[in-house]
Amino acid sequence: MHPDPLIITFANEAFLPLLDIWIASLRRLGLQRIRVYSLDAATLAWCSNHRVEAIPLPCGGSRADLWQARIGVFCKLLADGEEFIHSDTDAIWIRNPLQEGSACGLRDHLVFSQGTWWPPDIHALQGFVLCAGWFWARPADATQAFFRTVEEHTKSTRHDQVSINRVLAAAGARWSRVEGDYELTCGERLFRCWSEPIRATLDSSPLTVALLPQREFQRLPQKFDGVIVRHFLTPRGCTDKIRALHDLEAFGYEPQPLLTGS
Repeated sequence: MHPDPLIITFANEAFLPLLDIWIASLRRLGLQRIRVYSLDAATLAWCSNHRVEAIPLPCGGSRADLWQARIGVFCKLLADGEEFIHSDTDAIWIRNPLQEGSACGLRDHLVFSQGTWWPPDIHALQGFVLCAGWFWARPADATQAFFRTVEEHTKSTRHDQVSINRVLAAAGARWSRVEGDYELTCGERLFRCWSEPIRATLDSSPLTVALLPQREFQRLPQKFDGVIVRHFLTPRGCTDKIRALHDLEAFGYEPQPLLTGS
């Protein structure tokens, strides 16, 4: 297998301007092993024109259909023995996590960025949640078994982040630290944060899981010189999302298109 993990994302035609920025942010860091799961023919053609590996992923038109379909992709990659990093296209890579920050020093089966408070039941239980929008997965029997359970669970929740958090909690995840180093506010809710990764083991599985520090993998803006990925909460539409990312100075540079043309 390739020594570097495969970096994957999912995109459709409406989000091609953001996909362009996302791929450019990876390439400027020297990262070339990238795959896009294309949700329509226009995105597939765009990737071909821009020399980006792409695989068509037929699924329904709703966000719930996408969340369920991408769990199937995760399961297939792990079954094929593929180590991968899943990143939403609005998660802007500022530094290379394979070389800098706390993620590159971890060897856990699963390494997640931190969410804010969704799903609320898990937030109420432990004061924090994992984010499915940026995580690193290594192939192993335990990782495959976990995602097969998540795939079945998602049939009812129709939400991959909800299922990932609930399945992990139901499996008896024991975290190395419970009390946070500090708290951040999202809306009317507080969530716990740590300055270093925390880790979890399970009662009935050899699976190990790590949670990355919010200050490195940011869901909310936070002043920190060592930020790796900025994955800020922004509006859903592509144009509004890019505008918000600009306003929040998420890019750290002025994004340039990959190539001229469509």
